[in-house]
Amino acid sequence: MQIHAVKRLFFLLCLVNILVYINRGIIPGAPIQFQAFIEQGSGDVDHVNMYIGVLAAVFIAAYSLAMCVFGYLAMRHRPFVLAATGLSLWMIALAICGLAKPLKSYGLLAVGRVLCGIGEAPFQVVLPIFINNFAPLEKRTLWLGLFGGAISVGTALGFSYGSLLAKYVGWDWGFYIAAAAMCPFVWLCFRAIPDLYNAPLDDATDDVSFRRLSSLAVAPTVSFLGETWAILRSPLFLTASLGWAAYSFTIISLATFGPAILIGLDILNEDSCATVFGAITVVAGMCGSPLGGYFVDLQCRAREDDHGYRLYVAARQLLVLITAATLVALGSVLCTNVPALFLTCIFVALVLLFMTTSPFTVVVLLSVTRARQGFAIGLSTLILHALGDVPSPIILGYLKDQWAPHCNSIVEIGRPDRLNPDCAKLDHDGLRNLLWLAFAWLGLAVLTWSAAFILARDKQNHAQESKTNLATEAVQSLSLDSQRYSL
Repeated sequence: MQIHAVKRLFFLLCLVNILVYINRGIIPGAPIQFQAFIEQGSGDVDHVNMYIGVLAAVFIAAYSLAMCVFGYLAMRHRPFVLAATGLSLWMIALAICGLAKPLKSYGLLAVGRVLCGIGEAPFQVVLPIFINNFAPLEKRTLWLGLFGGAISVGTALGFSYGSLLAKYVGWDWGFYIAAAAMCPFVWLCFRAIPDLYNAPLDDATDDVSFRRLSSLAVAPTVSFLGETWAILRSPLFLTASLGWAAYSFTIISLATFGPAILIGLDILNEDSCATVFGAITVVAGMCGSPLGGYFVDLQCRAREDDHGYRLYVAARQLLVLITAATLVALGSVLCTNVPALFLTCIFVALVLLFMTTSPFTVVVLLSVTRARQGFAIGLSTLILHALGDVPSPIILGYLKDQWAPHCNSIVEIGRPDRLNPDCAKLDHDGLRNLLWLAFAWLGLAVLTWSAAFILARDKQNHAQESKTNLATEAVQSLSLDSQRYSL
């Protein structure tokens, strides 16, 4: 059985992405239980949040490095075979994460998170390239947005999933169940992907029936370092990726410590926090990601094949959205004493932030040649994680320990783990300062994406001038030919 309909294949891959991001939400969805696990396993009650931050950081570090490696390999190997191989490792890694609980081993949990990052990477390399090259031309960016919406759905479901399983059956079962659920999808990636969608980039052909695939053909083999340098020489790629790193710093801060901060600020209680925060995230993602893609496609109607104009539109949209999101997010910190208003501002800010996902992908893909697009996705991921996801949870975790030292977990034999009741009373200002820092970091994205917009605009203007000059020369040539004929 093979899946030839591109819409069905896209739906399948979105389901895989949701499951992948459910795994990412298990730990932040159960902060009290994981804090207790670390306190009992390490005996260090003063740096618990830093240990949680390290779990997120080692996952992202492994994931980002593996993205580069698999992005390069996808140029010469079947991409969906790489994805299926990675997801097989991902299932093994989740089993290791689950075993960490009965063995009371923080180190084993950290090893599992590293392997999770490596296993997820090839799948995330393959998807944007598949969508950009095989989705309907007039809906390419919308499909990228729908794929981004699947990320939000998976993360939010992961919060609730992790919270409920940790509370009723144990967080280790959250990892076991997710691993088992991935099995049929791995089989489909190995066996059900047609060659049209699964050919290495250097196997492209000029046959008309494969015209969209043929645009991916690469030049003779270039070394890993040579390909890397060729991509990093693009100022547009660098400015877009640096802005995404600043964006990621804020997003991963919220994903890792958002529920714990909301509980500590007494905005939401422990029983409902993961569910409410998850609901806000999933609705914002489901609205924002597709809307961002839709608006790019809307502005590019009748010019779908004009890559320069599509790049300009995407860069312009990035700048407008990140500026608005930064202002709304900073304004939300002023409303922490009014929970409904605070949550409303957070929702609006998240919608605006999620609207940037597909325009950013467009900018990265169009900043390099088609042959290097997969590798560019991997390198941009490395940059955003090295400067965003990896330092963010460690920095925020350390600062949370320093600025909110009373927000630890209370572990009592025979009673459920619970948050220290002194947290809301004594550490309110410290938790607010964490929010100020996380949201102010978005200002770096405003600066770098301003530069990206200027570069994209100049590139578009240069292309338009070249077209105008060519048209003028053609008219002048025809006029001279006409004069000669009349003579």
